[in-house]
Amino acid sequence: MSLLDTIAPPSGSDRRRFGLVFFAKTTFYIGVVAAGIFVFTSYLLFDNDRELEVIPATRVESEIFNPVQEFLMSSEVQSLNDRSVMVNCWSEFEDLEFKIEYLDQGSWRANVYYNFVRYHWRVDDLTLEVTRDPWVRTTYPTIKC
Repeated sequence: MSLLDTIAPPSGSDRRRFGLVFFAKTTFYIGVVAAGIFVFTSYLLFDNDRELEVIPATRVESEIFNPVQEFLMSSEVQSLNDRSVMVNCWSEFEDLEFKIEYLDQGSWRANVYYNFVRYHWRVDDLTLEVTRDPWVRTTYPTIKC
């Protein structure tokens, strides 16, 4: 008995083998085999660990705080409690404790917690350019500093 007879045995009055069921089964089995080959080759090709190059820091934590402070001083945003009032970002964060850490890829991250939300900014190690990380995901109200 051949594999073809197992997948789609001849049936019907005229004993045709190539009907709708044959093509559906064939498509399914080919899809399963193709998916298996894809998973196997993906595993072989992309299983190698990649090491990222560690870029050494050229600055210290105290040098990173000043650009973040200047960035916050130059930002005016809507107040958290009253959206019609504009406040300075530094006035909201000045009494809080900033945690500054190096990220091994040439940038620093300055973190601060304010009203149960962690705010963080990125600082480039070479240029000291400050950018706001837009990855704040929370159900609490936030300010756009």
